[in-house]
Amino acid sequence: MPNRNKQRGYELEAETVKHWQSLGVEAKRVFASGAHKAHLGDEHAGDLMIAGFCVEAKRKKSGFKFLYDALAQDDGISDMLVLKQDRHARLYVLREETLEALFRQAGVIRG
Repeated sequence: MPNRNKQRGYELEAETVKHWQSLGVEAKRVFASGAHKAHLGDEHAGDLMIAGFCVEAKRKKSGFKFLYDALAQDDGISDMLVLKQDRHARLYVLREETLEALFRQAGVIRG
């Protein structure tokens, strides 16, 4: 894979799938990271499918500093961060540990 950014993106996708599979959660990469969804349908959208959820994976060297800083505020006790840009829907950002806890509560992860 000659493009380093594509390689880094693939690495994030692969390590994320491996993590969730190790917990017994159904997880897989979407063929070509969703690049062919126009031809193959919406089931080929996004980068990953985790427990039936369509997931986009984005990796940057430092472009998400604001998000990490906001979660670290107040001694890092926040479980999630809610974001809203005017005229757009709210977004929730949460730590992987928080998502694992939610999946455990929902019975997606057993144990």
